[in-house]
Amino acid sequence: MIAPHKPENESERLTALRALDILDTPPEERFDRITRLVSEFFRVPVAYVAMVDANRQWLKSSCGWNVKETGRDVSFCGHTILQDKTLIIPDAKEDVRFADNPMVTNEPHIRFYAGRPLRAMGQKVGTLCLVAHEPRDVSEEDLGMLDEFAAMVEHELTMLDVIHVQRELLNTKEALLESRKHLAHELEEATEYTRSLLPSPLDERIRTAWKFEPSTDLGGDFFGYRWIDDDHFAVYLIDVCGHGVGAALLSVSVVNLLRSQSLPATDLRDPGQVLTTLNAMFPMESNGNKYFTAWYGVYELSARRLRYSSGGHPPAFLLNGKTADQAQSHWLTTRGLAVGAMEQVQFETGDMDLAPFNRLYVFSDGAYEAETPDGKMQDLADFGARLKEWGRAQDDNDLDQVFERMRALQGTDQLDDDFSLLRVELRST
Repeated sequence: MIAPHKPENESERLTALRALDILDTPPEERFDRITRLVSEFFRVPVAYVAMVDANRQWLKSSCGWNVKETGRDVSFCGHTILQDKTLIIPDAKEDVRFADNPMVTNEPHIRFYAGRPLRAMGQKVGTLCLVAHEPRDVSEEDLGMLDEFAAMVEHELTMLDVIHVQRELLNTKEALLESRKHLAHELEEATEYTRSLLPSPLDERIRTAWKFEPSTDLGGDFFGYRWIDDDHFAVYLIDVCGHGVGAALLSVSVVNLLRSQSLPATDLRDPGQVLTTLNAMFPMESNGNKYFTAWYGVYELSARRLRYSSGGHPPAFLLNGKTADQAQSHWLTTRGLAVGAMEQVQFETGDMDLAPFNRLYVFSDGAYEAETPDGKMQDLADFGARLKEWGRAQDDNDLDQVFERMRALQGTDQLDDDFSLLRVELRST
């Protein structure tokens, strides 16, 4: 038997494995489902997902082999992570590395082995493995399907961060509820924390301004913007249904993912793809039946193009033209349900070429939905007319004027809902 040596990047590899916080965790159906499917599809008696630790291989999921770990020195997986592609052993008894290996001579009696390295955070942290009790060969088609199954496992590994965030949110919420006598103070701190995450105004090629006024309750509005790269600038606003701690924590969780640009396997320059990923990551069933509406746009500076997608959110309002006087108004929206409301929804992406003068307004429904003292509701058409008037005038007090008008319509200094209004301009070069 030949024990596997350790790769040169062993320290970085172990750091990535530890960061997953997966070792010695209980079985999970989302991994067990994959190993069962692999066993059935390839018609092998044993399939497992193993994490390769410093001195052991630890099985997160196994089908047909009732062990939790073995020594790394006798593991096939220790050899697998030394290469980039699938390691195939047609007959272990004919391979000098494994002929007298105890996993060949004893349980699980490996003759055929195929192991595909699993990557997380850029490192090979584990393997997806097939085992049979007799020699076998594999086809190129089989290797392709094993890659597909491995991609499913890698996707679940990337979801671990999101699951940890959700658990932390639940723990935070429970702690707040247990300390009711301090709740008012905690809510005040939470409001200040969420406000501290809002972005600073910009006044360069991209010019931004915003107005945010929370309602009496801790709400679920959140917005932001950031550079994706030197040529792409993202703008987004989300509005979680309801108010209170749960809504605020969910909104912070979503925005922190957008701020850190850590959405797995997602092109952040494609708004529809971003909302599709968020929809998969935050199903309402796992978040206290809370969903959120969202508008996400990306400026491509070199092409002077704005791409956007919306999920159940009020349309953004764009003034666009050669000059302010000639600017025409456009409502920017795409078809799509609220994010998290239904699984496996694909969100669309729209686009608009930008003229030399442009003003984009992104807002929550709290910026325009107001019941007047006589019982009437302000509608989007009236709201858009006001934005067009103030936008064409290039009035930098437009956001304050919208807010003051909302307070006047409601007849109170305290609004019923969070007021979020964001203005973004792409200046001419």
